[in-house]
Amino acid sequence: MIVQRFVKWCETANSAQRAEGATILARAFVEGRITAEEQSGAEAALTLMLDDPSPKVRLALAEGLADDSRVPRTVLLSLCEDNPAIACVVASRSPALRDDELIDLAASGSAELRSAIAARRVVSTRVAAAIAEVAEQGCCISLLENRGAAIAGVSFRRIAERHGGNASVRGALLDRTELPATVRQTMILRTGEALAALPILFNLVGAERAERLAFDACERATAMLAETVPEVEIPALVEHLRASGQLNVAFLLRTVCAGNIDLFAAALVRLSSMSERRVRSILAEGRDGAFRTMIITCGLPSVAAPLFLIAVGVWREIASGKRIAAAEDVPQLIMQRLVAASADQSPSTGFEAMMRFLHRLAGETERDAAREQARKLAA
Repeated sequence: MIVQRFVKWCETANSAQRAEGATILARAFVEGRITAEEQSGAEAALTLMLDDPSPKVRLALAEGLADDSRVPRTVLLSLCEDNPAIACVVASRSPALRDDELIDLAASGSAELRSAIAARRVVSTRVAAAIAEVAEQGCCISLLENRGAAIAGVSFRRIAERHGGNASVRGALLDRTELPATVRQTMILRTGEALAALPILFNLVGAERAERLAFDACERATAMLAETVPEVEIPALVEHLRASGQLNVAFLLRTVCAGNIDLFAAALVRLSSMSERRVRSILAEGRDGAFRTMIITCGLPSVAAPLFLIAVGVWREIASGKRIAAAEDVPQLIMQRLVAASADQSPSTGFEAMMRFLHRLAGETERDAAREQARKLAA
């Protein structure tokens, strides 16, 4: 009877009246004012409205039903397949949509529909993975900015791989506190590439100098990142750096001079294929022969072994309380000990390169300390 009366009324009502009727019917359905006897008729009336030629009517229906979990699935999915303005209302709000349905919609729907799904109050890891795999930059940014979205590490990586060249995507990725260290380091590299390509920097200092500045900035940022990485993520970061060719002498020197012995040890384990227990034993004992053999086994130049050994020794003294030294003084202290230990040897090209690096590192740490002191005084 409801359907018959509704069909008869629709024949004479204009689109605005039909839209109002859709709102009233949807509200009655959602609020439970439809009796058991009227239920099937009401559902039939809702289904009939899906074929209304006016999008205003279908939009009113979507608005009225979007937040209810008991909407008939035929009606719900039909609204999701309507034009984007209507589909997005339901896709962004409906608690009745299942993960598999949202994944299908993300795969086959429009960019607007994917963005609506990405902005839902709660987005599961499965749905987030589907969006990360196929969505456009803007949609991925919406997903990353949605604190109700549960995003797995693999999805972060896919977004970084697909859209990491976009500055807004990089910013949204870096704002996620749970971003894996490997992805964060990749974003450091992408940022460095963007920095080196800046026309203003290119014109000011030239291509070679711009590339060097960007490389140095990435190296420092990676070292700072390594200092904050949770212990459980260190092996993955080490493997990422090794696979990308960044686990080199300069990075390891910076790491050990900064006192990040855990990362240094993990790197030696990965490069040497020795057990962690054996590597840590060699680092703790500090025996020259075993240490030098380990460095060579890692594929690192033997000339670097004394510097690594001295740096580890300095931090061992600091950790045990035998020496009190500020972090910014450590590179200078290592240089002094390295010069003293090599006094009776002719300096090699590798030795001189390490000394230049230490001088640069000492300057960086001193400037960083001065900036931090200035910030504290200004606060």
